[in-house]
Amino acid sequence: MKPSETSIVIVGGSSGIGFACARRLAQMGYRVVITARTQARVDETLAKLAHDIAGQPLDYADRPGIAAAFARIGAFDHLVLAGAGPATWGAFESLDRDAVQAAFASKFWGYFDTLQAALPQLAKQGSITLVSGAAARVALPGTVGLAAVNGAIERMGVTLAKELAPRRVNVVSPGLVDTPAYDWMAPEARQAMLDGAAAKLRVQRYGTPDDIAQAVAFLMTNPYVTGSILDVDGGVRLG
Repeated sequence: MKPSETSIVIVGGSSGIGFACARRLAQMGYRVVITARTQARVDETLAKLAHDIAGQPLDYADRPGIAAAFARIGAFDHLVLAGAGPATWGAFESLDRDAVQAAFASKFWGYFDTLQAALPQLAKQGSITLVSGAAARVALPGTVGLAAVNGAIERMGVTLAKELAPRRVNVVSPGLVDTPAYDWMAPEARQAMLDGAAAKLRVQRYGTPDDIAQAVAFLMTNPYVTGSILDVDGGVRLG
């Protein structure tokens, strides 16, 4: 199918990686639908995009609303799940269990519920791309909460590649990426954190949302890739 005849739904498309995916895939000529938690957030995002992109409110916390959102979207070809959820940093001995549970409720169960609701509308020859995180692939002290949530998503994705075939299911595992997830930090502290992490990586830079969007586009468009976890992490796994 031509890109102009191919429709993509990007869940979590209002900022960060999801927004970069929407912009890149629209530039490639695909028909893109983004979701965000509220109509106001959808409208705000669409105003920032120069391309003809549609939007639909979708809130992870509203399970019946997720199904209703996909019923309104109708049939489509590819699904990208890029919602981030709350971060759960901290040493295990003092890690707040409620915070980890909230992270599971948001990202893991959000992905789970969204996938189930999307399947009736998703093309049989289509694809699903999940965005996890490098903490699931690298043993980094202080990230056990992140590792648990994203590790669960990765194992779900690999298993679904077999169960949902011929639909293709893949996972992108990003390393440190400069996204609004770090907006809570003071600008100077944020930049110092990013620069410090970049200095330890083989590529000597931190990631951008578009780095991840390129990987998503590859997995979505390559019909011979399924069941893969693609690390886009600057080589953090190399130590």
